[in-house]
Amino acid sequence: MVTLPFTRPKTAPPDDGNAAPDDPTTLTARLRRMGQGLALPIAAMPAAGLLLRLGQDDLLGRYQHLHTAAAIISGAGAAVLDHLPALFAVGIALGLNRAKDVAGPVLACLISYLVLAKVVLVLNPLPADQVDAPPARWPYGALAGIVGALLAMAIWKRVTTGRRRIPLFAAYGIVALAAITAGTLLGLAYPTVERVLTASAAAVSNHAVLGGGVFGFLNRLLGPIGLHQPLNAVVWYLSGDCGGGVKGDVPCFIQEHSPDAGVFMGGFFPVYMAGLPAAALAMWRSALPEHRRRVGALLLPAAAICSLAGVTEPIELTFAFVAFPLYLVHAVLTGLSLAIVNFLDIHAGFVFSAGAIDYVLNYSISQRPLLLLPLALAYGALYYGIFRFAITRFNLRTPGRTPAATNAAPDDSPPVPEPGS
Repeated sequence: MVTLPFTRPKTAPPDDGNAAPDDPTTLTARLRRMGQGLALPIAAMPAAGLLLRLGQDDLLGRYQHLHTAAAIISGAGAAVLDHLPALFAVGIALGLNRAKDVAGPVLACLISYLVLAKVVLVLNPLPADQVDAPPARWPYGALAGIVGALLAMAIWKRVTTGRRRIPLFAAYGIVALAAITAGTLLGLAYPTVERVLTASAAAVSNHAVLGGGVFGFLNRLLGPIGLHQPLNAVVWYLSGDCGGGVKGDVPCFIQEHSPDAGVFMGGFFPVYMAGLPAAALAMWRSALPEHRRRVGALLLPAAAICSLAGVTEPIELTFAFVAFPLYLVHAVLTGLSLAIVNFLDIHAGFVFSAGAIDYVLNYSISQRPLLLLPLALAYGALYYGIFRFAITRFNLRTPGRTPAATNAAPDDSPPVPEPGS
């Protein structure tokens, strides 16, 4: 059963005195819960991006009789992306809240974000041609939602729990006052912050090979423990500016069709469309004969789903913990793929993940997407060769590599040798 990040079990498991307690105050635990919270609104991005993409002028919008329907579809998707800061605020509230009360923290985070963002906007008005820009294009963009939510959660826990518990109206007032203070400080600092962010984005653009490679490596390395979501939120939805106040690699690619967007997305296509499916094929072929049919039923459909839709977890989790050296190789190869794609000046992106469906759907707004196909074929061969060699050479315990249990032999019978001994 899947447990949502903001739910708690009704009964605590029995304490056997051996397991180490899970300390919810550690930085890693907090970052993990924050990542789980950010994953909630990010999970809505594929549907929103798909709607936005389908309604654009080069797809459904090209047909005159579907113009109104296309505008509705595209507008529905844009509404989610335009209000991403509020969604991030709600997601963090749900991820970090450990108490039974969910409504209170969510409302506090929304209030904190709205107040903070408005104060920053008053101190840093939008240009005349952007006065109607949605919240995602206000100063700080989605970052305001994250900061406002973290501020509200820090205050909420201190004023509504324990002996210092105060009435709700007073708690909301304290949150609002803190948001005003934080918004004022952030608003005064915004010109300097904007210059730093612009310089950082320019540095990444000028060194896209290195920047994309490092991001790809960290994205996969942190994936099994859930800490990749904060990194994804910053890179895909906060960093960079493609004009008109639009920030983030995904919005710049999907909404603005920026030819420079996709620096942090295009390199995932060779890995997801061919690399990981080939790894699944290698693990299937490396399974012991008595387990091969069962392993094939597990891995072959996962390989097809990964190649088509870019869903990687069913494959990655089969070897991330039992064969971590292979997962480290996978992270390195992912970073190398992003570096190669940026070196070749390929710009492609996705609304869900880097599978074949997104490749086809976004082909017309990508730059040099055909080059991804031979690179994917090369990555498929590379993954298959590395996984097949490593599994058989070092007897890694990937699915189907554990010998089947047999009945105990009589005392005078010779021992059965292990495979490969």
